[in-house]
Amino acid sequence: MTNEDKKKLIATVVGRSAPFTVDHADGSWLYSTEGEKWLDFASGIAVANTGHCHPKVVAAAREQIGKIIHAQANMFYHQPMLDLAAKLVEIVPGDFDNVLFVNSGAEAVENSVKLAKQSTRRPAVIAFQGAFHGRTHLTMALTCSKTIYRGHYEPLQGGIYHAPYAYPYRTPASEDPVDYALSGLDRVLAAEVFPDDVACILVEPIQGEGGFIVPPKEFMQGLRKKADEIGALLILDEIQAGMGRTGKWFCHEHYGITADIVTVAKGIASGFPLSAVVTRSEYFGKCLPGSLGGTYGGNAVACAAGIATIAAIEEDGMIANAARQGEKLRGFFSDLQAKYPAIGEVRGLGLMSAVELVEPRSRKPNPAAMKKFVAEAIARKVLTLGCGMYDNVVRFLPALNLSDAELDHALGVYTEAAKAAF
Repeated sequence: MTNEDKKKLIATVVGRSAPFTVDHADGSWLYSTEGEKWLDFASGIAVANTGHCHPKVVAAAREQIGKIIHAQANMFYHQPMLDLAAKLVEIVPGDFDNVLFVNSGAEAVENSVKLAKQSTRRPAVIAFQGAFHGRTHLTMALTCSKTIYRGHYEPLQGGIYHAPYAYPYRTPASEDPVDYALSGLDRVLAAEVFPDDVACILVEPIQGEGGFIVPPKEFMQGLRKKADEIGALLILDEIQAGMGRTGKWFCHEHYGITADIVTVAKGIASGFPLSAVVTRSEYFGKCLPGSLGGTYGGNAVACAAGIATIAAIEEDGMIANAARQGEKLRGFFSDLQAKYPAIGEVRGLGLMSAVELVEPRSRKPNPAAMKKFVAEAIARKVLTLGCGMYDNVVRFLPALNLSDAELDHALGVYTEAAKAAF
């Protein structure tokens, strides 16, 4: 059977961004089975934050594989899990003392909501328009960024209410973005759900699939205040924005707030399937033992990779590099904006950056320009992704140890792609 025949065995419902089969990867570079070299500006959607196959991560995983692979967490402790939990409560802002390890971002979100419901004995959840929290049946209901993630699956989980997210670029000109969004939240609490029925407010500190929307800090501070006011838990979904991606360990550090629960995944273990719910024992202490868990949660090899990932980010100065390279990347596109009116807004923090594309001299979304730009970049072997509710945002997620030469190479390609697309 040829590779082309084998490809037909893979479910077509899973989309693919680039036209090659990867053989191996190193740092910011991917190598195809045909020997082509691609610069990766997607990082497995913010997973390979340390670059592909970082030597510290590879060494830690290899060593752990020789000890035990599946140390089932419902049966006994294992050392990598203990060490990683200790490290997470050290780097996640807040007075945290409990960690639940699971497998994926969606599973972390789902368990965080289950935790909030069980510990508060309240039934309802507030999420936000434009949010993405996963593809399980519960997290689909929480997600509100594109119809494709929810459509044809109804009825979805009830008791979920969506409030406006602070989206400065698309807030009506006559309105303040923070007041507009928080007033919308007040309307939900006045017209749709009793405040004392709300178990949690779940929010991304930067919306990911929704378009890399960076809210004003006053919006996030307002959510913290509102959660306290109504007695709900504030859950911060740091799955895409965390682990150094925005130039700080966790994105909500930019806003001067702390959470009641933080979900961590993607960049936590450099590609091994692992996620975590980080919180306080007072919440888990209200739950029935055995009511949360799973077969593979906290896999020993993944936890060992997680410890090495944190060490690599710290020792290699990746967080400072992400902040520096992100400024350079956004500065480049801000300069292009003066030349190409299709670039409506340049935004982001650190190496979680994006451009929103519009019809010239308007704010009408321009998905065709996004698709053309991404296609032109891929044609020049720089793997780049789109996103956004209207499919009109180009997002940039390179490795946090991206070098100056690699960034310059990408910017040269993006110069050519912009000329062809805009």
